[in-house]
Amino acid sequence: MAAGIACLSQRAYPEVVAIPGSDGTAAPTWSNIENDHYDQRAHFEAGADRLSAHLDYEIRVLRDHRAKMTRDLGDWDLAMKDVDESRDLLTSRITELKKATTPDLWDAAKGRFGDAWKRSQLAVDRMNRTVTD
Repeated sequence: MAAGIACLSQRAYPEVVAIPGSDGTAAPTWSNIENDHYDQRAHFEAGADRLSAHLDYEIRVLRDHRAKMTRDLGDWDLAMKDVDESRDLLTSRITELKKATTPDLWDAAKGRFGDAWKRSQLAVDRMNRTVTD
């Protein structure tokens, strides 16, 4: 049963793969920082900031697409609400992480940041599947 739960959680939170962008650089990934420890805070925080910036880019692409849409936007806007809420959660988790002053508090905050990142990517993925115009 435990193995089934592990598989389910892996399916629920897929790894974000690095896909080269138009400028030739790869998108940041959670796997680049998820194993960082307290003494690697600076590296982790820089990676978290890159993930945050990448999410902003993904949201900008979705909003640009919405601006060109001609169909009824009510359902799309409702679904986009989850993306916006996920963005807000990620921002609060970054703030929490940067305030953590002990290894235990930092590890807990890092885990909550990771959950927020995964949630944001699931929300963006759902939105990308709804883009049909």
